[in-house]
Amino acid sequence: MHAPDTTVSVGAIGLLTPGCQQGGRMLHAMNPSKLFPLIITDKLDETRAYYLETLGCQATHDLPEYLQVRFGAAPEAPELAFCTPGSMGAMQHGQFSGEGLIVSVPTRDADARHGELSKKKKAAVISEPSDKPWGWRSFATQDPNGIWLDFFHELEQTRSADAAG
Repeated sequence: MHAPDTTVSVGAIGLLTPGCQQGGRMLHAMNPSKLFPLIITDKLDETRAYYLETLGCQATHDLPEYLQVRFGAAPEAPELAFCTPGSMGAMQHGQFSGEGLIVSVPTRDADARHGELSKKKKAAVISEPSDKPWGWRSFATQDPNGIWLDFFHELEQTRSADAAG
C-alpha cells in the first residue's frame, strides 16, 4: 500500500493544462484530482535547484514563474508546486512567510535517504532519523523557503498491526 501523499492540509488549483510544454519539451501530465500545496515564493530559482538537482525530484511543470515537482516517477507520487508573487493573475495571495509548514514525504527507507542527502551540503538536513510515536521513522530537511520536508517510512510494527486489523 502506498503511503499518503502528504500531511499538508492546504490545496492548490491546477494552473496548467496536462502535457504542458516548455521550450518545446513535453513534461509530465498533471493529475487534476490530486491535492498538491502551492507555495508562493520569490526564491523560485533556488527552489528549482533544490528540488530538481539536490533532491532529484521530477518536474511535472517547469516554467519561468511556476514549478511543480513530483517525489518519484509514479503519477500518484506526492507533489508540491511553487510560483512567483504576482503570477496568479486575479487570484492574488500573500507570499509564504517561511514558517509553520512541514510536508511529510514517503520514502522506502528514511535511514538510506538520510545517508544519501547528508552527503549533499545543499540538502540542509536538519535532523537525524528517529522513530515517532505515530509509527513512522523520519528525518527532516529544510528547503530554501523554510519548508521542512519530513522524509518518512512506516515502522514494521505499525504495518503488521494494521494488517492484523
